[in-house]
Amino acid sequence: MNLANFITILRIILVPVFLVILLTEMENKEIFALIIFVIASISDGIDGYIARKYNQITELGKFLDPLADKLLVSAALLALVYLQIVETWVAAVIILREIFITAFRFYFLVKDSAFSASWIAKKKTLFQIISISILILHNKVTGYESIVLKAGTFLLYFATFLTIYSGIEYLIKYSKK
Repeated sequence: MNLANFITILRIILVPVFLVILLTEMENKEIFALIIFVIASISDGIDGYIARKYNQITELGKFLDPLADKLLVSAALLALVYLQIVETWVAAVIILREIFITAFRFYFLVKDSAFSASWIAKKKTLFQIISISILILHNKVTGYESIVLKAGTFLLYFATFLTIYSGIEYLIKYSKK
């Protein structure tokens, strides 16, 4: 196993750790959960960089890397719905799109066709990560909880728009193949 795939697998392992911490009753759970969420999110760029720079791109990595992102974001959204921070419909739209595009990507991977992330899809992921991070931490910003919650929710709505848009973009681009 190469280093890039190892980092990707570690990201997947961090998902349940993140969930357990965020959903427990421990003090400062949001801060610890956010640290894990950010580490997992940043390591996405690191494993991609290593894979490209050291020619460690593999079929396993092509499948696991986007799957790791989707698991992290989906788990975070489900936890935030459970904690009544995110509306169910928002999480459902994002998660259903991610499931559909993952299946689509897997189909093209099996057919030995390229299916790379678009510019919009990369921005979508960035806005998902930023908004989720803000929403995880909003209760820790004493005196500004409501404002931070509204900002995080607005950014998540924007991420939801990008999620839908990029999903449609993929459908149009790849359904012809």
